[in-house]
Formats: sequence, structure tokens, C-alpha cells
Amino acid sequence: MSTSARIARLDTAGARITTRFLSVTGEKTVGEIKNLMFDEAKKLDVTDYVYVVDGNGALAGVYSLKELVRTRNEVPIGSVMKRNPVTIDYHADQERIVYLVLKHKLKAIPVVDRETRRLEGIVPYDAIISIFNHEFREDILRSGGIHHGIKEIEEMATPASRLFRARIPSLAIGLAGGLLAASIVTGFEGILSSHLTLAAFIPLMVYLSDAVGTQSQTLVVRMIALEPGFSVSRYLFREMRVGGAIGITFALLLMVAATLGWNAPIQIILALGTAMFASIVFQSFIATYLSILLNKFNVDPAVTSGPLTTIISDVSTLAMYFTTASLLLQSI
Repeated sequence: MSTSARIARLDTAGARITTRFLSVTGEKTVGEIKNLMFDEAKKLDVTDYVYVVDGNGALAGVYSLKELVRTRNEVPIGSVMKRNPVTIDYHADQERIVYLVLKHKLKAIPVVDRETRRLEGIVPYDAIISIFNHEFREDILRSGGIHHGIKEIEEMATPASRLFRARIPSLAIGLAGGLLAASIVTGFEGILSSHLTLAAFIPLMVYLSDAVGTQSQTLVVRMIALEPGFSVSRYLFREMRVGGAIGITFALLLMVAATLGWNAPIQIILALGTAMFASIVFQSFIATYLSILLNKFNVDPAVTSGPLTTIISDVSTLAMYFTTASLLLQSI
């Protein structure tokens, strides 16, 4: 299928390509390519690389301009080209372009058909910069729970009513989550009145759980962008190991602090340590798995950031904390 016949969504790699680049077959000599480059330079959008294709138009290799000018003219390009170059699928999300370019230090990236490897076009450097700028601004807004058009949000001419509608949904979800968290605390009012020390550690429990969940989510979103074919089971197992190690470390530190600073009874100390460990391990898992699950259904994992993640973390942490405390303090 020719490039002109394909239809790409606006946020995919295929929508960012140019067809004004130099592609040759492997039999062409370096001298011939240099002549082509000089003759066609003004018509090209990509001049940093020469792309080598086979008879079916499939990408076979790439050669940089820097290497080209240092190579003898009689050498066939197919014998010196870099095989298996970094590529991106035509329908891949444009955000992946930025990660691949930064990881491999590229100035442009070829876009190919997933099945045939046919070279559909090249994403040039200026388009990469534009994508980077767009994705950065979008992620900043989404991290604050604002899921709306970037341009509208950033323009001074945007009316206050539209900004209100853009910001209120995630905050309303936050209110609902806060009320749910408050109801959990209220449900354990009896144990709190008997053991006021438990209330002093609520902010610490909630903060550390939120922080661990945010770290886990940030890392898995990066992994999804850089290595979309990674082993989910291996990654989850590794993340659980890391979460377990972090949980044990902070559980022990918290237990020592509660003993030395508050002279708390052993049941409260055990409740603090157990709840800390359980909440950190749980947040490591849920933040990671939720991002992977959303990506599987073609939903940007960034939508799990901001107020939504905070609600899940806060509610689950409080539930674990007070349930553990109530079970361990029944004998007091």
C-alpha cells in the first residue's frame, strides 16, 4: 500500500512522516549517492541519512551522511550500511518516537509497515521536536488531572467557564475519594480514640504509599514507551521484589521511630510496620499493573496519574492501616 493511500490518526507516527528523503537500493555506489544528494538536497526534508531499500520497498539499512562523505566512491552502499536500523511502526503512538530518538541519539527515524517492513516515510528532526513539545505539555496537564485540549488550556482567550469544565471532573473524583477515605477513618473512630498514636502516623503512611506508587508508575510508563514488547510477568516480578525491599526497609525504620520517639506499645509498632509493608507492596503492584492494563486497551497510562492514582493509594492505604491495627490491638 502506498503512503498516500494510508490513513493515520493525528497522534501516530504515520501522521508525522515526510516522503521527501533519499532512498536507494543496495547496489548503488557511494559516489552515485553523493551525486544524488547534491542534486536533490534542496528537495529533501531529511539529509542526515540515506535509507537503503530492497526491491519491494522494505527497509534494509541506513547510512549516515557523516559516514557517507568518509567512504570511498566505488563502495556499494549495501556493503557498508547499518542493518536492522531503529524503526517505528506506522500506527505507533507518536510519543514513542521521542523515547526512541533520545535512547538511540537519532536525528530522524524511519516509519515502516509492521508486517512488510515497507518504508512508508521518515519523521524528520523538526517534527520530533514538535512532538516532544506537545507530549511534554500534555503530560504536565494530565499529571494535574486536566484532560483537555492543550492549546485551549494555554491560551489567555480561553473563557473561564471552559477552564472550569476542564478541571472540575478530576477534582470531583478527588472529592468522592476523599469522602470515601473519611468514611474509612470514621469507621475506626473507636480504635483511634483509644490509641491516638495511630492518628499521628496517618500522613506518613499515606505519603509514602503515594510516593512509591508514583515512582512505580513513572518507571513502567517509560518502559512501555521504550520497550513495548517487554515481558509483563518478569517486569511485575521485579517490581514486586523492589517494592518488597522498600516495604521492609521503611517498615523497620518506622517501627524503630515509633519505639524511640513515641514509646508505643508493641501491638501499635507491629501494626505500623505491617501496614507500611503491605501498602507499599500493594501500591508497587497496582500502579504498575494498572498502567500496563490501560496500555493493553490502547488507553494512555498517563490518565492514571494525578487525582485518580492518589485516591486509589489513599483509600487502600487507610483501609490496610486501620484493618491491621484493629486486628493487632484487639487484645489491648
